[in-house]
Amino acid sequence: MPRSPKICSPYLPGLVSREAPAARSSDQVATDERIDNIRVLPLRSPSHVSSHGGAISQRAAVERMKLWENGRHLRVKFLDGIPEVQSKVAAIAKEWEAVANLTLDFVTSGPAEIRISFAEQGFCWSTVGTDALTVAADAATMNYGWLEPTTSLREYQRVVRHEFGHALGMIHEHQNPAALGQIPWDKEKVYAYYAQQGWSRDDTDSNIFQVYSEDSTNHTTFDPTSIMEYAIPDALTVGSYSIGWNTTFSPTDIEFMRRQYPKASPGLLELTIGGARTNADLSTGGEIDTYHFEVAAAATHIMSTEGPSDTVLTLHGPNDPGAVLAWDDDHGKGLNGRIVRKLSPGSYWLSVRHKNPAATGSYTIGVKKQG
Repeated sequence: MPRSPKICSPYLPGLVSREAPAARSSDQVATDERIDNIRVLPLRSPSHVSSHGGAISQRAAVERMKLWENGRHLRVKFLDGIPEVQSKVAAIAKEWEAVANLTLDFVTSGPAEIRISFAEQGFCWSTVGTDALTVAADAATMNYGWLEPTTSLREYQRVVRHEFGHALGMIHEHQNPAALGQIPWDKEKVYAYYAQQGWSRDDTDSNIFQVYSEDSTNHTTFDPTSIMEYAIPDALTVGSYSIGWNTTFSPTDIEFMRRQYPKASPGLLELTIGGARTNADLSTGGEIDTYHFEVAAAATHIMSTEGPSDTVLTLHGPNDPGAVLAWDDDHGKGLNGRIVRKLSPGSYWLSVRHKNPAATGSYTIGVKKQG
C-alpha cells in the first residue's frame, strides 16, 4: 500500500463556530455578500422550445454558491507562523489576483476575512468562500500544518494555490457533480489508504466518494488537471487510472474563475422605478449583472429586459437577497425576461444572466408600475 499523502483535510475546526452569529446561516451569509450566489438556471423539455408558440412549461435549478462580491478587497492576516513561511504563502496566494477579479490585502492588525494559522500540525484546510464569515473573528479560516522554511517550492505552490482556491469559493474537483462515475474507485483500498491519515470511513465517504448536488455549486465538466483535484494513485482504482499531483492552475480553473469574478462586471447598480431604461452588456461569458431598487408603496410592477440577448431575469426579495421571489426566461420581447408581480414595500434585487453561459450580448433593463 502506498504511503498516505499530505492532502487537504476534511477537518475544518471553526467552519461553523459556536462563537459566530448563530442567526446567520452559511447560505444567508453568502447571499448577503453577493446576490447572484443564488442563481436560477432554466430547465425546459425539448417540446417547449418556442417562447410564443403556446404554453411553456418552465422549470429551474437553483445553484447555491459561496463566492465573494466581485471586485472585493479581501483582508488576509496571519495569526501565527514563521515570517519566512508567511512570506512564501503570501506570494503564491497573490497569484490568484491574475485569475479572479479580487484583491488579497495582507494586513498585520485589525479585522480580516481570511485568517491563516500554522498551529494545527499535519493538516491543511480552508473554509470555502464566504463560509469564512461564519467563523469567530479571532479564529483561523485556513491552516497550513506542514509548511516549513525547508519545504520545496513545488509543495508550497500545490498547497497554497489549492487552499486559496477553496477560500475563493472552489470545491474539490473529484466532488464536482460532473465527476460522478468518472473515477473507477476501488473503495476498500481507498478506505484503507485514507485511514493512514486518520480518516474514518465516514470522512472518506463525505470527502472522496460523495459529489455535490447539481444545485449546490456552479461547476464545469470534470477536470482531472484542476488545482482542486487530489492525486489519485493507480493502486486506488480499478484497472489503470491515476491522477498525479497538480501544482498549477489548469486552463479550466482559469476560465471558470474568470467567469465567477469577471473584470468587466459593473457591480451592483441602482434602478429607478419608472425611470429611463438602463443600457447594459454581458461582456464576459458567465457574467451576471445585479440591480437594486426600492418599493415605497404596494403596487404591481413590471420588470423586464429588452434587446438582442437571450436573457434570464431573476427577482430577489423583499428585504432578503437570498429569497428568489420570481424568475423568467422568454416571456418578454424576443428572448427576454419579463416579470409582472405585486410588490410590497421594501428592497428588491434583480439579476440578469445570458441563457448560454458562454455567450455575451447587450440588453436594457427597467422597472415600472403597471397601468
